[in-house]
Amino acid sequence: MTVIVTPSCELSGPQVLCTAPLKVNYSTEFKALKASVSELGLDGTIAEPREFYDAIFISFEAHFTLRATKGKEAIAALYDVVAELVETRKVGWVHLCAAGLDVPFFFHVMRACHTTGTKLTHSPGVSGEAISEYVLAHMLSVCRRLPEHARNQAECKWVGLPQRSLRGQTLSVIGAGGIGSETARLAKAFGMRVLGMRRNVGPQEHFDEMLQAPEALPRLLAEADFLLLSVPLTPANEGLIGSAELKLLKPSCWLMNVSRGQLIDEAALIKALQSDDGPAGAVIDTPCQEPLPPESPLWTLPNVILTPHDSFRTDHSATDNHRYFLSNLGRYARGEDLQGIVDQEKMEPALKKLKTAQS
Repeated sequence: MTVIVTPSCELSGPQVLCTAPLKVNYSTEFKALKASVSELGLDGTIAEPREFYDAIFISFEAHFTLRATKGKEAIAALYDVVAELVETRKVGWVHLCAAGLDVPFFFHVMRACHTTGTKLTHSPGVSGEAISEYVLAHMLSVCRRLPEHARNQAECKWVGLPQRSLRGQTLSVIGAGGIGSETARLAKAFGMRVLGMRRNVGPQEHFDEMLQAPEALPRLLAEADFLLLSVPLTPANEGLIGSAELKLLKPSCWLMNVSRGQLIDEAALIKALQSDDGPAGAVIDTPCQEPLPPESPLWTLPNVILTPHDSFRTDHSATDNHRYFLSNLGRYARGEDLQGIVDQEKMEPALKKLKTAQS
């Protein structure tokens, strides 16, 4: 969805509030837009405060610094500062640095924007390249049996292993957005057949066939050699894959979740992976609970590959995220359509949490 917005002061350029390192690293870009930039400290203090901000952005780096030093509560506190500015109608537009919006520390500012009618955007597809590389890496690892080769090397065993090619195998993608589409493009380069599923059906580049959601889910599952979950977590998608759906997968199929753990009934998945007639294995970047508790069977199942929700992290991650915001800021300054507008469905997790608290 897109929307046309008008800056508060077209002659002087937008007033921007953002965390480090944008003001320093992108001074040339800000100057070209005639933007005035105030820096938001990680403690919530504002250097050179202003009466109104056309745009606010908390950077990728701020998230990781606060998470590493003070925890998620500190990230939430920083967003509380932004939410208060929104609630007092001192903000024209807020940009969130993530694709997924079901994260609780976003909820206060999301509800504030919803209540005041303040423009809210996020960064869908910004990590498409990074995550699609992650998916291809693990598909290749499974087919070429890289973990077993590594174990044999560690044990000084010279043992040849029969392996599979990706060519001719079927990748089924639930969620044909930025991540799903980029993964489909890479999969086609390896000669794979790619099926997709979405609510709005129509031909889409890099997919051999696009199926109608949710009616086509059984077929999508039954034909998958690899099943990729790259759909946002919304109330409609929660628990999308349960025991009945897992039984439709081939015994040779690998499930790959780079979205949210809550898309899957995790107990049913564990049971299926432990059985002889379940899927061959799972690559899980996003379990239901993060960090994954030490007692979870997922840690020790031999057919599970776990990563700590870092499929998006590459040497380009921060820059790609910054560029998404700066591109949108240029549109804002010119009165053009913004990208990544948060629609009602993506707002639901925050609003649902509010309704639960009020009941």
